[in-house]
Amino acid sequence: MGAIKLIKQAIITKLSAVSTLNKVYAYEKKNPAGFPAAFVTFASSDNEFFSTAENKRVFGYRILVLAQIGQDIGNADRLEKAEEAIQDVTADVLDKMDSNITLDGNTQVVFVEATIGEPGYVEYEGGWARSSEITVRVHSIYLV
Repeated sequence: MGAIKLIKQAIITKLSAVSTLNKVYAYEKKNPAGFPAAFVTFASSDNEFFSTAENKRVFGYRILVLAQIGQDIGNADRLEKAEEAIQDVTADVLDKMDSNITLDGNTQVVFVEATIGEPGYVEYEGGWARSSEITVRVHSIYLV
């Protein structure tokens, strides 16, 4: 298995330990089994010459976090609950990534940096969800 898949699996393993997340997926599932849910997808790769024996690689992953708002118009608290959930989960995901910058000593990883993107809303088959996007950049050294 290549570095991209190994690192993605390590990120999913870390996120699975976040207590405020209900489910973590390795792809963007149309109808998640529960909320809040996170979807980890490979987003980018950058490669740079480092030395005659090493290349510096930076792999990017997108973590999309959704907190269900739903379709029940009669539930007046649904927007507030979704907003609180997305804030809690986003903070917990950032804390989890920041507290383990080598993903448990993964030999592919030098360090990890996580940043928050633009929060928003997503429409899916079950209605609406509050969203947060976290970008994880994983710095790696590849021996040539």
